[in-house]
Amino acid sequence: MPPKRIGPYTVVDTLGSGGAGTVFRAMDPRTDELVALKLLSVGPSLDPKAARRLAREFEALAELSHPNVVRVFETGVHHGYPYLTMELIEGLTLRNYLSLSGPALLSQSGSSGARRPLLWELEERAAEDEEDAEPGPFDLFAFGEEAPSEEVGGGGIAEPRALAAALDEDDTDSTDSAPHPALRRRDSASAPAPARPKVDLEALNRPERVGRLKDAMLQICEALAYIHAHGLVHRDLKPSNIMVDEDRQVRLMDFGLAKFLADDDRLTAHGRHVGTFRYMAPEQILGEPLDGRADLYSLGVVLYELLTGCPPFDGRSPHELWQRVLESDPPPLLLVNANSDAQLARVAHKLLRKEPEQRFQTAEEVYEAVVE
Repeated sequence: MPPKRIGPYTVVDTLGSGGAGTVFRAMDPRTDELVALKLLSVGPSLDPKAARRLAREFEALAELSHPNVVRVFETGVHHGYPYLTMELIEGLTLRNYLSLSGPALLSQSGSSGARRPLLWELEERAAEDEEDAEPGPFDLFAFGEEAPSEEVGGGGIAEPRALAAALDEDDTDSTDSAPHPALRRRDSASAPAPARPKVDLEALNRPERVGRLKDAMLQICEALAYIHAHGLVHRDLKPSNIMVDEDRQVRLMDFGLAKFLADDDRLTAHGRHVGTFRYMAPEQILGEPLDGRADLYSLGVVLYELLTGCPPFDGRSPHELWQRVLESDPPPLLLVNANSDAQLARVAHKLLRKEPEQRFQTAEEVYEAVVE
């Protein structure tokens, strides 16, 4: 049962929930406007003083203003649980946006009533192919996708939560920060990866889709350049944290939250990672200090997936996946998808370099490479 009020806000309904927190649609009675309110599920590990300090750290996010970064309005503490409010955005995840055909895309850009046929189309597509299709349009369900996870530690892998089973991105905010003893940087190749699913490459290579992908990449680079310049590292960049609104404006969601969570000793008292298995950079897996280049690695994973329909690395467990990330190179993108955009393929492979020094060093460099 959701609370009726959180701070000055009246809770309307729940948009999504996961281990990192719950996102509510809420009304601000001072402005009569709807907002997205994220209540972090870390209160029990915080004393009131630490919770207030975390809320003050979030206030730095409210100072940020960029067209490709979701706006943060206010922060506070509710019964020991930090929360923050953000603008409520309606749109599609990046993957859904790129999956649309021309006619469906046109239905996304009219009035709010015109978007309903788009939802039906995506739901029908999901019903026809549940394994390959991502859920349809939503408000801020991306935040609910953050935390469903498999936990690593003890004897092995815990059963994923029911929500995680419905998502295509296996998330985690609760993995052991110390890498498994078997995980080390190596030059040797690991065991063969699981078989890759069949993908409709012709659909991936539609010129109109590739054009939208390039435009989205440029906007993501602008968002990353902005937050990196303000000392923030996203740490959980993935398609569900990137939304596109009806004006085709890309928004980077949930930026900075993972950084603050990971940097707070009380929140990571048991050595917990914040991030997503499939998108973690090698240095993030190994628990090494991170900078913006870790986000650029994650961007490489996103780009590789969107160009091929498959992740660059796969595994039957997080440990197996991480072992491949640390030990092996991804299959050459142009062998997986021979007709893919060659320049974007080169950008993806450079972003996926093991050592941060060998990648693009800034989001601005990635931007320039994409427009070449």
